[in-house]
Amino acid sequence: MFESCRAYVMAANLRDSLALETAAHHLGFGEVVCGLDSPAHAGHTGTTITYFFLDYRMRDEELIDTIAAIREERSSRLCYSPVILFTADQAAETVVRYVRFGFDDVISLPARRDELAERLADQLYGEQLYIETKDYFGPDRRRLDRGAELRLGISPHTRLVFERDPRRGVRVLDREVRGHRFKARPAPHTHFMAKLFGQHAV
Repeated sequence: MFESCRAYVMAANLRDSLALETAAHHLGFGEVVCGLDSPAHAGHTGTTITYFFLDYRMRDEELIDTIAAIREERSSRLCYSPVILFTADQAAETVVRYVRFGFDDVISLPARRDELAERLADQLYGEQLYIETKDYFGPDRRRLDRGAELRLGISPHTRLVFERDPRRGVRVLDREVRGHRFKARPAPHTHFMAKLFGQHAV
């Protein structure tokens, strides 16, 4: 499945990089690269989908800057690349924290090869959703937040639905601009707080 894909590995040190490179080779990636430079140097060479494997021992600033650099690569479509963080911490709060950084997935190691392959395969073929705002582009960072759907307003943003095909590349399927500002306070009987907790909730 991954023979037409590339794994671009970034880690805090050579040992951690070699561990992720070995995992990528075992999964059958067609090309595995140790990324010591900027992701801007990760252009496609014979492969169509580049996975970025990042190790959690990198500093938070490095993780955030790396994601930002990848998402800025619009011309090569690297901006749609799956950016995966590998961590040893399975705590839910840790996963949520890194999801808010903008990672496509956060995977705890060690993991069986079939489990790892299944998680990474989720980034291919099926429809993927990215959100674009004035200062963010990537997967929906609120997707694990409880109660996010109860927020009163929706900030202006663009929803991009796309798919990654290892042989054909990235194809954008739909682009929809959403979001507006409420110009008037809604009538009490239509307000969701009143519906949940009664008329006197607003």
